[in-house]
Amino acid sequence: MLSKKRQKLIITADDFGKSETANRNILRLAEAGKLDRVSVMSNGIFGPGEIERIKKTGVKLDIHLDLADVPRKERRLKKGVLGRGIIFLLKHIASPGHRKEKVRKRWTSQIEKFRDIFGRRPDGMNSHQHIHLFGRYFFASLGLAGECGIPYFRFAKKDFLGTKTNIRRITRVIWKKDKEKFAKINFERPDYFVSLDWVENFDEFLKNLPDGVTEIACHPERKEEFDLINKYF
Repeated sequence: MLSKKRQKLIITADDFGKSETANRNILRLAEAGKLDRVSVMSNGIFGPGEIERIKKTGVKLDIHLDLADVPRKERRLKKGVLGRGIIFLLKHIASPGHRKEKVRKRWTSQIEKFRDIFGRRPDGMNSHQHIHLFGRYFFASLGLAGECGIPYFRFAKKDFLGTKTNIRRITRVIWKKDKEKFAKINFERPDYFVSLDWVENFDEFLKNLPDGVTEIACHPERKEEFDLINKYF
């Protein structure tokens, strides 16, 4: 791809630690120089040598906050909108186990574990299923990023891009609600954010990049997303 366009993009791979497939594919992309950042699930599972390999690539290593206390079992990579909606309601609205105070404690533990694994603080902060953007957890994640000296925070300055999926629509509505609260807080962040599965036509998307820097989050555990990043970058 043309270097000028590449300079406008931050390519981030999410879910390092989620599964053997995710780790293998992320390492392949990172070692080929196709990634700028990797989001690490510190409660995840890592095979022999994988931590050292990802460190040697020189990519930025971000904490990928999760509501789970233990590594997740393998699950279907994509669920229907209804199924994901039910899970969302149970986790983020109905469950007392996900109250802000408990989540803050859980996330503090995950950051400490990241430090134990890598010997340093995370380069950035984001979360599984974008949960750090939700009002219940937004200030908890911001506070932890500030206290821990984490410089990069996944929260677009100008907009969330893409046209596909209800998840994108919900996330954008929440982003708009939190946008004014974030305005005076000093973190590094992209001008725009998009998850790769929100993009209908990647060729057209790249041809029409907005001015500024766009972070593209991908999930290389999914073959189609691994293939796209491998092809274009």
